[in-house]
Amino acid sequence: MTDFNRRLFLAASASAPVALAPIALAPIALATATPAAAAIGDITLKAALEGRQSSRRFAPTPVAEDALLRLLWAANGINRPDSGGRTSPSWRSANDTIIYVATAEGLFRHAHETNTLEKIGDTDIRAESSDSAFVSRAPALLIFVSDGEALRKAAEGADEQALAVGAHVNAAICAQNVYLACVAEGLGTCLIGGAANREAIAKALELPEGSIVTYIQPVGTAR
Repeated sequence: MTDFNRRLFLAASASAPVALAPIALAPIALATATPAAAAIGDITLKAALEGRQSSRRFAPTPVAEDALLRLLWAANGINRPDSGGRTSPSWRSANDTIIYVATAEGLFRHAHETNTLEKIGDTDIRAESSDSAFVSRAPALLIFVSDGEALRKAAEGADEQALAVGAHVNAAICAQNVYLACVAEGLGTCLIGGAANREAIAKALELPEGSIVTYIQPVGTAR
């Protein structure tokens, strides 16, 4: 590029900045979504992205169940009832991500079809899920698990490394949706990988062989 053309390019770039237009996350009609999905706060996409951050200090106040369900719907809920399409994409359409929730009241499994929580146990496993003390102090802990059978069926012929990458990418996309939904709900969160005690979690959840514990994500009011 000549000096003259370079100057023209820089001048054009400076005179035409690209702006991120605010996109409103409009409420979803009750005819096509659950009440929990429809109740997500009115916030622009720009504001949600600007507010996204990781929080590791939480107030002890429990997360309201309706707010928790909105986070779970954002993570992995049904947004196209006619086809069963999810709010997050999935490698090879595996839809292998299952989200469990650990609280002081026990263990729950998110039923994405109905956007409800099914209690599966009375044990509080937050403290044993990670050696990081702040995890046990978070009012709610999301646990992302890949259904190994569903993943292998969708990605037939893929090797173990590819399957592991796919499982983690699928869960990470769900977790990013949680980050943005937390901004809308006035909550804090952070995503944890290396500090997750995966073996302890798998044992507590009694996961079938082939399942992959990918991430954990504490949620609560940030302070």
